[in-house]
Amino acid sequence: MTRFPEQWDDGTDPASPEHQVHWYDERTVIIRQALRTNFEGPFIYLLLGTKRALLLDTGTGDAKLRPIVDELLTGQELIVAHTHSHGDHVGGDAEFENVVGRSAEDVAAYFGITDWPNDVVELDLGDRVLDIVPIPGHHASHIAVYDRATRLLFSGDSLYPGRLYVFDWAAFRASIRRLAAFVAAGNPVEWIVGAHIELTKRPGEDYEMGSAVHPDEHVLQLRPDVLTELAQVLDEAGPEPFRIVRDHFIVYPV
Repeated sequence: MTRFPEQWDDGTDPASPEHQVHWYDERTVIIRQALRTNFEGPFIYLLLGTKRALLLDTGTGDAKLRPIVDELLTGQELIVAHTHSHGDHVGGDAEFENVVGRSAEDVAAYFGITDWPNDVVELDLGDRVLDIVPIPGHHASHIAVYDRATRLLFSGDSLYPGRLYVFDWAAFRASIRRLAAFVAAGNPVEWIVGAHIELTKRPGEDYEMGSAVHPDEHVLQLRPDVLTELAQVLDEAGPEPFRIVRDHFIVYPV
């Protein structure tokens, strides 16, 4: 079993399946919706515990996700939540029951976050504890999820190899600062895994917006020092938003 595949489905094969399914380990599934179904090509994560399982995001809704998830479960109660509530992350919600709500208030209520966005709360799936970290800025309801077992940090659209669209500059700067502090406070990260790939292997080079083919694609996984770098460049940037191009991400105010 390899931690990450050598290459994800990058849209070049029209006969590829609608979802690429990869087992990171025996309890962690990474699912990529094929670019041929939607140019966003979002990554979806299924984290299995002994009692419950967390499905993080449901994709764009252009490809059936429920049959795949049902095959991967082994009797656990399924929690369906989102890194945030943009359409390419909640499009498949109608396939599932008991989906966590989409607003920051809904997310806070479900996970028991009383001081949004400052609280970090635990979610126990059964012999697998996750930390839920609110990180608004890209979206008001955005969260990161830290898995203590694998030391994976699921960062959604707040950090991935691509264009980090920032809708609330002050909130985003504060959130990334808090997230970096959470890691530095004794929550070691092996890999950061986000929701998209929008960069090529060439430093700071992105694909044209809306591209459904990604030749020579950047890897999904990022080292934890990329989070440190993002926090540093945002601190140095100051209160006025502007575009920042780095090797592994592009800060993109909108």
